[in-house]
Amino acid sequence: MEKLNKFSILIPVFNEGELIKETIEKILKNVKSNYELIICYDFDEDNTIQIIKENFKDSRILFVKNLKSGFNSAIITGIQKTNSDAVLIYMADDNVNSVIINDIFNKYNEGYEVVCPSRFIKNGKLEGGPFFKSLLTKFASFILYTFLSFPVKDATNSFRLFSRSLLNNIKFESSRGFTLSFEITAKAHRLNYKMVEIPTKWKEREKGKSRFKLLSFLPLYLKWFFYIINTQILKLYEKK
Repeated sequence: MEKLNKFSILIPVFNEGELIKETIEKILKNVKSNYELIICYDFDEDNTIQIIKENFKDSRILFVKNLKSGFNSAIITGIQKTNSDAVLIYMADDNVNSVIINDIFNKYNEGYEVVCPSRFIKNGKLEGGPFFKSLLTKFASFILYTFLSFPVKDATNSFRLFSRSLLNNIKFESSRGFTLSFEITAKAHRLNYKMVEIPTKWKEREKGKSRFKLLSFLPLYLKWFFYIINTQILKLYEKK
């Protein structure tokens, strides 16, 4: 009998309230692959935990406490606490994109080590959010793809699948902000891992408060922007 790949859908949470209910309902309804749903939380009093336990009795839902605090650390903790073949980072307030999770897993099964849902390819879409944040995100992604041969048109999206072989082969450096997916993708590019994009639609949350602070997090993104520039220099040198 052929072995089924085991996937982890990893959701970092922080007092998500009722938002998490619809997100999980749609994942359980739409995802048909062999998966576990990892809920990584910072503190025991997080209201997300109570809401999930009151509304769902599913053995695929597992709770993992963050070893530190914050979004990046939650992802690292989730990765370290699972042994699945691949990990999909998913947003707690995303009640739209569960319908493409099966497609993401299928791309992994086709041999892609990184699967990148993209807002900036055909049939992708980004709605809402601060104008300057959206403009900067699109501009940075355009520069990386067009002039630096970065193989992803949506460079900074955290919504992403990574293979276990990739995750085991790199050292995580991001400790603040929301840059870990960007870091992993940048390192996968330098190491020549196979990656692909599929369209996704993202609408900035209308309920709850976003924890993204542009001016504070910008230097953290610039670190990986320059890392990709350096990667391009290295790749050009190797061709000589």
